[in-house]
Amino acid sequence: MTETLTEAQEKRLRENGYFLYQGCHFKPVRQFTETDGDFFDKTRRLRRDDELGMMEADYDGKQKHPYSYEGFYAASTDKKADIFFCLETMKEYTPCTHELQEYVMGQEKKHDRGRAV
Repeated sequence: MTETLTEAQEKRLRENGYFLYQGCHFKPVRQFTETDGDFFDKTRRLRRDDELGMMEADYDGKQKHPYSYEGFYAASTDKKADIFFCLETMKEYTPCTHELQEYVMGQEKKHDRGRAV
């Protein structure tokens, strides 16, 4: 997020489906499918990512980039995608109303007294 790319590098990223939003490069991955589960299954995979810090308001000084749901989709190359890959953090994100949240695909393991079950 701190490196400046050349014009040629920016052009190559655009040609490969990336778009620039608030200084970060995103690429649409896909829409949600039935295999992602219902609303509750999807929301269990969402995490606030303080590393990216892309949120509408500054919560406890954690905002690094201003965010707008409408602005994000206006910049996006795919207006229907639900999951986006960020080149700078190498993580996937889902646009939410007030912030861009990390979308974690891996299933969390239940723990019993500190041991994975």
